[in-house]
Amino acid sequence: MQDWYQLARGKTDHILEAIKEQPFITELMNGTLPSDVFQFYINQDAMYLAEYKKVLATVGVKCEHVDDTQFFLDSATGIINVENALHQIFLKDNQLAHEPSPTCELYTSYLSRIVTNHSLEEALAVVLPCFTIYKEIGDYIQANQTNKDDNTYQSWIDTYGGEAFAASVSQAIAITNTYAANASVDVLQKMEVAFVKASKLEWMFWDSAYNKEAWKI
Repeated sequence: MQDWYQLARGKTDHILEAIKEQPFITELMNGTLPSDVFQFYINQDAMYLAEYKKVLATVGVKCEHVDDTQFFLDSATGIINVENALHQIFLKDNQLAHEPSPTCELYTSYLSRIVTNHSLEEALAVVLPCFTIYKEIGDYIQANQTNKDDNTYQSWIDTYGGEAFAASVSQAIAITNTYAANASVDVLQKMEVAFVKASKLEWMFWDSAYNKEAWKI
């Protein structure tokens, strides 16, 4: 079949464009994002990543090929290292929050449900937007910013716009495409649903961070 990722990516182009226009992203790129908003984001991201690395490990265990299993286990371990490095830079003396926002809870719960209860192909599709969208946003910011030497958030930007992350994203795409190539039409449709919904949740995550989303009751 055709490149599954490119077909799915085409269905979410409007979501990526909407993310680029979010005030969180534009202000992050300009270095004008309020520090309290970024701190809220980093805290929520820490809780998200704590669950995401478990999800990636589960995906790895479900994979049929040892190299694919190793990739996702390595990715889960890599998240721990990246998480610790970013927290040392940006959290400093700030204490980690322990309650996920409604959107963070929704996103991680959705990932866990799909990866645990659905097919391997759907599991691969649902974890992919966190790879691909962060890369595209990192690349977008680096290509359009004019303040690389004095942006408070440059370390964060460079993490997701770097070559090492790009290589990891390419491998995640390649693995997903390999399994999609032998999937039935029904499974392909379910993969697309999972990919699109996870992409929407990426938009929601940044939106919730900018608004410092809290539980309403």
